[in-house]
Amino acid sequence: MDDFDRDSRAWAERAKYRMLLDSLNAGINDEASVGKIGQDTIDAAVAAPAPTQCMIDGQKPADMAPSSFAFSTDPARAASPVPAISNQTPEALALAVAEAMRLGTLHPEAKKPLTAHIEGHFADLLRKRRSPKYLAEIRTKLQIFIATMGDKPVFQYKKEDMLRYRDLIDQMPVDAIKHLKTDDPMKAIALNAKRASPLPPISSTTVDAKYLSTIRGIFDYLIRKGYLESNPVANVQSEQEADGEDLLDVEVRLPFTPEIEHAIYRLTSKKPKMSADYWWPRFTCRQGLRLHEFTQLCVSDFRELHGRLCVDLLHFDFDGDEHHALRRSQLQLKSNSARRIFPVARELLDDGLLDLIARRRREDGPNARLFPDETADQYGNSSSALSKRANRLVRGITPDRRIVAYSARHTFAKRCDDAGIPLAVRNLFMGHEQGQGSDDNAQSKARGKHVSARYGSPLPTAEELAWFDKIRFD
Repeated sequence: MDDFDRDSRAWAERAKYRMLLDSLNAGINDEASVGKIGQDTIDAAVAAPAPTQCMIDGQKPADMAPSSFAFSTDPARAASPVPAISNQTPEALALAVAEAMRLGTLHPEAKKPLTAHIEGHFADLLRKRRSPKYLAEIRTKLQIFIATMGDKPVFQYKKEDMLRYRDLIDQMPVDAIKHLKTDDPMKAIALNAKRASPLPPISSTTVDAKYLSTIRGIFDYLIRKGYLESNPVANVQSEQEADGEDLLDVEVRLPFTPEIEHAIYRLTSKKPKMSADYWWPRFTCRQGLRLHEFTQLCVSDFRELHGRLCVDLLHFDFDGDEHHALRRSQLQLKSNSARRIFPVARELLDDGLLDLIARRRREDGPNARLFPDETADQYGNSSSALSKRANRLVRGITPDRRIVAYSARHTFAKRCDDAGIPLAVRNLFMGHEQGQGSDDNAQSKARGKHVSARYGSPLPTAEELAWFDKIRFD
């Protein structure tokens, strides 16, 4: 304690230790009382939460008796009066000492409120090239959590807080902002209960992947920075029961059936041949592109590799063209794995893709966008308007909410699986993380790893590109 007191930093915390120890000495002056605090009590004090009668951060509970003042026998501290709590039990004093010592070992940043760490977390996400739309959604979910659970010092959030939050979000009505004009979970739940036909709750997938993962992410950031030792959101997941409604979970995406795919082609064939509305199903079903990748396509995103025309979202400079560095910085992709190069389907060439590329190049130059009418929204997302139009078109064909425009990527993935394409190669074509997918370990090991990943080159081999020929699009 003397060593602590020589350092002026965090003086209030150290004074609290001294107060507690002096009070402990003053309150226990006979051997019988001392015997009450054995090793078991001290061990319990370290493990147990602080009792309500402890003074924390200078707050005196209402039920604590008015205190007199006790003074240390050390002359150096005689001028610093401390409240005597000798009327507390030895067990309570041991708990108070342990809690005060625990607070003293906390990183200073752990005592700051959650809002103080949001910008640092966002800077970390920006370094990982997260999109503006993703960051906006993360900010919204964090605001909902703070408004619901309070903006506390981060060390004070416990697993019990996260379980209570999870229980609320499990009851959150779907499309609450649209139908109930609020994103406050408690208000939305109350308003929904008054509806003649209450809205169903959001899916367990949404609870886990959007609400809880956002909170887990910022606490993971705090752990990486060394501010906290454990994540209170660890192993906290939705507890919605699987029932008949779960089978209609809007987060479960099914691939298009052949009938639905043909209907989409038929309807979009009536659109202008130069428009994104004409081309989106042809690209996404046959190339596995995400819509926001599709709307960003530029004429320079098509070049040959190993004698094949490819969609190039990687722009690795293997031909000395300085444009590749610029184009890499322009592309807003979901992750580094989305930066890839993969073959163009023969069916796209048959549909007139080369004519589209040539016309755009003539009109707007070598860096022309294929679909310049698809302008970016406030988050920089160029696919938001097309996504709405595409989903309306799909909804006009089928009422099954598991089938949406994004189902086109699931259609491509299913075709890769039907063709027996190795998981690593399928992930390469689709821009997934290596190892992501449903293959079991034995199957993955038998198929082998992605060759370019093994040798460190970002470019796929000719053998890997050749797997594309096995996909059937009829």
